[in-house]
Amino acid sequence: MKKMITLILALAMCLTCLSGCGAQKEKPADQNDSNISATSSNPITLTFGHGQAESHSFHKAALHFKELIEDRSGGTIKVDVQGNGALGDEKEMAESLQLGAIDMCVVAVATLTGFDSELDIFNMPYLFDNLNQVYKVLDGEIGQSAFAGLENQGLKVLGFFDLGFRNMTNNLRPIKAPSDCIGLRMRTLQSAVCVEGLNMFGIDAVSMSFGELFTALQTGAIDGQENPISVIDASQFYSVQKYLSLTEHIYPVLPVMISTSTFNNLTSEQQALVLECVADTVTFQREANAANYDSELEDLTQNGMSVNEVDKSAFKQVVEPLYEKYNAKWGEAIAEIQAMA
Repeated sequence: MKKMITLILALAMCLTCLSGCGAQKEKPADQNDSNISATSSNPITLTFGHGQAESHSFHKAALHFKELIEDRSGGTIKVDVQGNGALGDEKEMAESLQLGAIDMCVVAVATLTGFDSELDIFNMPYLFDNLNQVYKVLDGEIGQSAFAGLENQGLKVLGFFDLGFRNMTNNLRPIKAPSDCIGLRMRTLQSAVCVEGLNMFGIDAVSMSFGELFTALQTGAIDGQENPISVIDASQFYSVQKYLSLTEHIYPVLPVMISTSTFNNLTSEQQALVLECVADTVTFQREANAANYDSELEDLTQNGMSVNEVDKSAFKQVVEPLYEKYNAKWGEAIAEIQAMA
């Protein structure tokens, strides 16, 4: 009888264990756990392109975005950063983005005027007076509205990086007044308004891609160029240019964009994460650019560049006819932008 009871108890215990094992087995088979495992082993990879050197704040910001989103997504989203024009010049990157051949990039608004000519308003000389005004405009309703139309062409703007204002460099003479510009052959952005603005100073403005610029300066095909301080320093233009004049004549608007096909293929949670990480990265990049300005300017002088200030009011007066020309087209929008200074 004892043997029978023992046998029954042993059998009951085995059944209990088997039942417990069955319940335990169902938990790992839960769909959420399975999806996390599969997504982690097959992450989405976003290609992020830009045209600046690895020492530049653009590259550091792109790496910051990579770190943020890879960490916050638990490794389900990866980022492949391609800098220094590895994916082509700005026009080529924007076109690749449009086709969905790459996922993200940063280009100057001048490049985007080929997609929407109305964006050339942002290339008006002396449109902006200071960075606070810039951020109010771009981060607010004006910026959102102005760039919204690009989505219909496959380009979605997520935010705006900052390089500060563009300044002139050349090999012939310091530019202290508009008259010093007369006769200089200078590279500018591929924008009708940029070319018109420089022409008003008496400059023979030449549009060419950034990738061609250093060689053109080195060979003397052009006398000078205009770019923000960080670009002049990171690109080592000090080795082929003598004079830097702080004209601050154009603020280059620099959208961070994602291909709409890429964005639309993400889940709503992934889209929210991309937006969140880009917003944090924009803050990081802007702060880095501001923090580096003084040291970059000092680096240019230490490498032999002669730096001078200019009387900007004289330059502003010269381009007044350009504002008159575009008054019917953009007068109201320009007034709204300038009122935010």
